[in-house]
Amino acid sequence: MTTRVVQWATGAVGRAALAELIENPGFQLSGVLVYDPAKAGRDAGELCGLSPDTGVTATADKEEIFALGADVVIHAASKAHAVDTNADDICRLLASGTDVITTTSYNHLPTYGAETAQAFEQACRTGGSRFHAAGENPGFMFERLVATVTGLSKTIDRIDLYEATDVSAVDSRPMLVDLMGMGRPPEDVSVDSPIIQKLDMAYRQALNATADVLGITLSHIEISVDATTLPYDLEVLAGTIEAGTVVGQRFSWVGHWSGRELLAIHEEWVLTRDLPQWGLVPLAPGQKAPLIRAVIKGMPSFELALDVGWDGQAPTGAHAQPGHLMIAMGAVRAIPYVRAQPPGIVTAPVFGAIRLAGADRQ
Repeated sequence: MTTRVVQWATGAVGRAALAELIENPGFQLSGVLVYDPAKAGRDAGELCGLSPDTGVTATADKEEIFALGADVVIHAASKAHAVDTNADDICRLLASGTDVITTTSYNHLPTYGAETAQAFEQACRTGGSRFHAAGENPGFMFERLVATVTGLSKTIDRIDLYEATDVSAVDSRPMLVDLMGMGRPPEDVSVDSPIIQKLDMAYRQALNATADVLGITLSHIEISVDATTLPYDLEVLAGTIEAGTVVGQRFSWVGHWSGRELLAIHEEWVLTRDLPQWGLVPLAPGQKAPLIRAVIKGMPSFELALDVGWDGQAPTGAHAQPGHLMIAMGAVRAIPYVRAQPPGIVTAPVFGAIRLAGADRQ
């Protein structure tokens, strides 16, 4: 029996998920929710680059989606969307009996506070439904991929996860300089920068969720910012970045346990890889820079590097970057697993990760 699925929101991640729901015979696309009125009334296939003959038209009316009573909703709305209250929408779907898999950073509900966690749990009880938060970081890289590798260690001293993004292709100077802070004096980049507020909840969740897997509770999380410069001008698509101004930013969230730093996430934005002070060096022709680097210090120690990209030309009809497709597939692939679980909050299992609680190992 096919699973009746609704795609909620059709941004970059939502479009990638929508294409898979249409093309995969294991799913029956029942509806599509859009926020842009210009998309309403259009065939679902047209919205994701496929043939406009699915027979399912998009709607901007949430009530139409709620009335469908679908088995599952793939929820890909942005938490930053001005007209959306994601928690309310998700809880209403759950209370109606529809399972929800979201890419919208509700990966560790206790981080949001007891009230939010209880609201999701109560909605699942009311509807006999299941809730799962998919995603890349948070959602996979630290609490699943890196946590699994700890199962190969006798002891763990510290884990650092680095996610690096080359932003040199941003061609809008207002976006690159005014919003993102590149090309500005280093003192302009601080823990009070707006981007920190945007990323804060996501990375706190990743750290706390990883701590859960390791069987511990972090005492606190510290935030820091490192802005780096070069002694010469740098030419990028948005223009000249003057010597002495910011060419790289590293935002760090460090979780403490047992009186020491244990888990850390570092978000890096760079305009060049010629930053030896960060351990970055220029790439050889054709060489790819890893999206993710994980450094696990312990006995033994490990270093992982993960790149995400297309092998050659991007697939026909694709409207997402590889990272968007990766997030979408993680949500869609979770459907049968989530549906097989008892009602409630569903988290992905991690087999064999090291357990630190109750141990004196440092």
